[in-house]
Amino acid sequence: MISSSRIAAAPRLLARAVSAKAAPSHAAATASSSPLLCQRAALHTQRGGGSAAKANNNSPRPGRVLERSTTTSAERYWPKYEIPEGASRLVYDLKSSPGGPITVAWTRDFLFVQDSPERGRRALKPATLRDSCACPKCRDPASGQKSFASIEIPVDIGIADVRAVDDGLAITFVNDMERYTRDGGHEMVLPWASVEMALKRRSAKDLPLPRKRSVLRRTGVQYWDAATLDRHVRTIDYDEYMKGGEAFWDAVIDICRLGIVYLKNVPRDEDAVVRVTTRIANIRETFYGRTFDVRAKPNAENVAYTSGYLGLHQDLMYLDPPPMIQVLHCMDNSCAGGESLFSDGERVGRLLWPFVNASTRMAPLADHHIPYQYDKNGYHYFASRYVIDHTEGGGFAGVHWSPPFQGKYLSAAKDLRPWIEPARIFEGLINDESAVHSRKMEAGECVLFDNLRTMHGRTAFDVGSGGSRWLRGAYIAAEDFLSRASYIPAGQAEAYRGPEEWTPEGAQQELRQTAWHQEVLDKVRRLDPSVAE
Repeated sequence: MISSSRIAAAPRLLARAVSAKAAPSHAAATASSSPLLCQRAALHTQRGGGSAAKANNNSPRPGRVLERSTTTSAERYWPKYEIPEGASRLVYDLKSSPGGPITVAWTRDFLFVQDSPERGRRALKPATLRDSCACPKCRDPASGQKSFASIEIPVDIGIADVRAVDDGLAITFVNDMERYTRDGGHEMVLPWASVEMALKRRSAKDLPLPRKRSVLRRTGVQYWDAATLDRHVRTIDYDEYMKGGEAFWDAVIDICRLGIVYLKNVPRDEDAVVRVTTRIANIRETFYGRTFDVRAKPNAENVAYTSGYLGLHQDLMYLDPPPMIQVLHCMDNSCAGGESLFSDGERVGRLLWPFVNASTRMAPLADHHIPYQYDKNGYHYFASRYVIDHTEGGGFAGVHWSPPFQGKYLSAAKDLRPWIEPARIFEGLINDESAVHSRKMEAGECVLFDNLRTMHGRTAFDVGSGGSRWLRGAYIAAEDFLSRASYIPAGQAEAYRGPEEWTPEGAQQELRQTAWHQEVLDKVRRLDPSVAE
């Protein structure tokens, strides 16, 4: 998204050359050498379409594919076309965007945007552009919902004209939907942010999308051990939090940055946890109910509902996906024991990640699926997860650890032994005394934490000698929390983060410079002495 200052900066028109009769472009990319694309191209040809069918057509083809690459999916599916001679064009300088002047050209069939011949170009398609229009005629101003269906767009819609305006590129179409051509016609504006996206001057991670990486880019991440968290963790007043102002957003920011925040002076009534939770987003209801009570009871359906020690874990790993945010409101904690325990699981996962990639002894943390299962009282859930998860591209994606809730392997043919020793290293790191933050919550306190990052547990407690321990809980789904977090006020998140945007790559580099890295390296080398620093 371009800031208001960028939008205000009108592009400087450098040149405009319009061909009186620009020939329509029929450029088409041939199938890539990728097996998947070849299969798709073959299927398309059998159906009477595709480049093979068009190749038999003697119609002019002023556009041609300059470059195809199987390096990335973007290059496979976004072939680069040459701007035909005689095409109408604009050359302008969007001063607020680095990269120099931008060339915009168009034929009936394509809108071309280009940085320079060396940096490449994109051919934007008329139907896709038309479908993306966000003007009041095309999207209801109140709901933001489309007022037309994509299938209404004529398949032979084309570009009629393009002009530069303050907010982007104003585009009119040939053969637009009939109901939009009445009353003076229709013009869409393609925002400059979309032009920059097309040119790869910006990427999806630069937009304020409700995605974890996009939110963390703004808030930053502070990884912690017990001493670090003691310096940074905050306790925010309930009334100030409920007002929805700066204190509320501080709580949301801390959940993003630290994975944990406390509230104080929360009213001691059973609906308080609902008010705290729904101040952020809707509650993620589970088979435990909309809310749940954590207190000892006989014949408990969950180990958390006993008075025994509960080791560090994440909740509901057998759900897909598990909830992201957990809220626990302390109603009573007057018995002996019952301290809440927290540990930064993502810190440990990221510290181990380079060694998981480098060592066959550590690799099972990321390639051995652990089963999680709940099969009691008429409910059955099952999911398999890696201890250290990874993206399709091979990047770190998160951690999963919940020993009390592991299920049975579907087949004993799978060998657990290679996983055990690296898993012991992971377990030892999250449970190390220096890693665990402990707090005996008092009645009226509430903790909100990231269940996908922050491991939690508790010490045993004794109600036999008097007193009790009672927490009320609720969950929030990741998509609902991140939807809310994407609206953190500009400047407030960045004030805690500092001048540099957070990136996963930068986080890995920073962790490598800490004393934690050497501690982890020493533990890993005891298992695999061949591991390099």
